[in-house]
Amino acid sequence: MVFKDERSYLLKMDASVYGEPAVKLDENGALTLLAGEPLLSLGNADAWQSRELDVALIHDDCVRGGRSGALKRAQGVFCAVHYEAATGTLKLIADKLCLRPLYYWVDERYVIFASALRILEGVVEIPKKMDVRAVTEIIGLGYPLAQRTPYADICLLKAAEVVLITEKKIARSHYWRWDEITPSSEPEEKLLEKLSAGFESAVARRNRSDTTTIAYLSGGLDSRCVVAALRSQNVRVHTFNFARPHTQDQIFGLDFARQVEAIHEEVPKEAGDHVPDYSSLMAEVWNASKHRAAYPAERPALVWSGEGGSVDLGHVHMSEKIVELMRAGQLDAAIEEYSEREYVYISPKLFRPEVFATLAGVIHRGIREELESLHAEDPARSFYLFLMLNDQRRKLARHFENIDLHRLEFQLPFFDSAFLAAIVAAPVDLCLRHKLYVKWLAYFHPAVTRVPWQAYPGHEPCPLPIPQGLTYQWADEYQAAERATQKQRLTKQATALLRAADFPERILNKRNLRLATWVHATGWRNYEHIIEAAHTFHTYWQKSNGEYALPSSDLNTSELAR
Repeated sequence: MVFKDERSYLLKMDASVYGEPAVKLDENGALTLLAGEPLLSLGNADAWQSRELDVALIHDDCVRGGRSGALKRAQGVFCAVHYEAATGTLKLIADKLCLRPLYYWVDERYVIFASALRILEGVVEIPKKMDVRAVTEIIGLGYPLAQRTPYADICLLKAAEVVLITEKKIARSHYWRWDEITPSSEPEEKLLEKLSAGFESAVARRNRSDTTTIAYLSGGLDSRCVVAALRSQNVRVHTFNFARPHTQDQIFGLDFARQVEAIHEEVPKEAGDHVPDYSSLMAEVWNASKHRAAYPAERPALVWSGEGGSVDLGHVHMSEKIVELMRAGQLDAAIEEYSEREYVYISPKLFRPEVFATLAGVIHRGIREELESLHAEDPARSFYLFLMLNDQRRKLARHFENIDLHRLEFQLPFFDSAFLAAIVAAPVDLCLRHKLYVKWLAYFHPAVTRVPWQAYPGHEPCPLPIPQGLTYQWADEYQAAERATQKQRLTKQATALLRAADFPERILNKRNLRLATWVHATGWRNYEHIIEAAHTFHTYWQKSNGEYALPSSDLNTSELAR
């Protein structure tokens, strides 16, 4: 769909995954475009209305200046754009976690936005400058913090953010704040009942009246709970497992699929590929599935995922120590504890000394800035929200970045905002180390706890006996074997980088990288973190044609280096 006038050009590609339009254009020239599914709650928790009606309600709310509060009732994953031709007013809208990305760039003449970063990368009107701070955060954390992207002047909307752009101003507001949720004083049993009902509702509203669907199924709990909820609602499920053979992940997934009579297929992933492109893999194997024609799905491009369960409900990145430090007001100590637990580390050997001087402590300060922006009644819950609003909201960026290529939409019931709000209201201490999660399993069909599951190290163990001889994902020997399979690939990658004519010598220390590559190749030490980091910097160096922005000493401004 294309809309244009003398001031605008808007383009929306719809793969017709939901079978309903997501466009509203009224007689006054006001336009709303939407991606994803807002799932506005209008009363009955299990009730659902069409996506077309959701778009119309959001459109009317934008026209009236947000007075109806429609966005507050959204429980799904989406992003939206509202444009009023008469005034030239533009609104960019994120869902409550900004799981569905919307990126934008603004200068004196243009506002350019897209739901995929690579689209903005390809727009010649946008000057690309690598944001060295953001890329450093990507290396240390796996994602940039706050609104940052790898490019200095391209921003990502924040959770529940509305960016209003007129001819005279840019204004940012939020229609929802997670840290304003009132802590619950209900007994644990009531909390569990509320979580159970909320999850059932989240699954039912997303499934609508489908009788057959598709889902990931690993040997862990998150995807298991999703599939169990679907089967309890009499939905036939095609399940797919991408684990390595003879692992707990593979065998437990298979055993559970048999228990619930899912149509199960296994596609072992390659050795050493820790995080493959699961969306593209799913699209490929589902399209080729021998069961697809025999048991067709009503909406074959909608796939159920357990993404988010371990962090949302399991509190996997939290610990008693972090909780204690946050409640004592020791933010810096809590950040250090988290960084040590999660191996957040940037090697000074990677950088030229003068560059590292501007980056030392930059990740710590970035986390602190995020924590200081949160004001939950329980400070420990603020740390949890920091993870939700940064770590979790970036986890699906790769899926959405290439959604026009694999053409799959995810059903994500663990990110249902009503379900998540119930978790945020629960006492943190009940949730740590999957404690509340494991108790919650009693509210599912008995098949959920009839088959062992792969548990996180240090978290609530699976009470069932684990069969001998199965590889455990987090065992030292398994991790060592995975690293060994990557050694040759990484060595080749580093060798090519060192020979590259556009090696980023103004940022990276080439001599140290060469030495690290040689030592890594001999097997004396593992320098994977340095090689991967150098590759990441080179990637954005190339895309930015050697332009980059270093953080200033106060981190409030950036100086352009060339």
